Amino acid sequence: MRELLEPYFSRIRYTKDQKRMWFRDREGVLFGFGVGFYLFVKIPLLGVLIYGIAEASTAYLITKITDPPPPPAEWKDYAESQVRWKNKHEFLTLPLDKLDLHNIRHHEKAKQNPRTTELEGKKFT
Repeated sequence: MRELLEPYFSRIRYTKDQKRMWFRDREGVLFGFGVGFYLFVKIPLLGVLIYGIAEASTAYLITKITDPPPPPAEWKDYAESQVRWKNKHEFLTLPLDKLDLHNIRHHEKAKQNPRTTELEGKKFT
C-alpha cells in the first residue's frame, strides 16, 4: 500500500510523524484495500495489468479519505490538516452506491463560496 501511495506522498509533503499518523488513522481501510490487490498482483502475467488498476483505484481512494488540495497559496497548513481523517465515520457508514456523496456536498459548498482564481483579462475557450 505504501508503494501505491507514493505518488500522493511525493506531491503532499508530510513529516515522518505526520505520515505515520496519516497511516495509523486510515490503517483499516488501507489494509483491506491493499490486501485484495496484493493477492491479484501475484498472478503471473495478469499482475502487471492488475497493478495499473490498483494505481488508478488508489487515486480514487485518496479522493475519498482526504480533502481536495487547496490552491497553491494555501498549501502551508494543508498537510497538517490531513493527518486526521475527518469524515471517517460518515464514509464508513455510506452504502457502496453513495460513496461520492461526501465529495458532492463539498463541491456544492465550493460553488456557494467561489474563489477568484481566474486571471483578469481575455478568456479563451
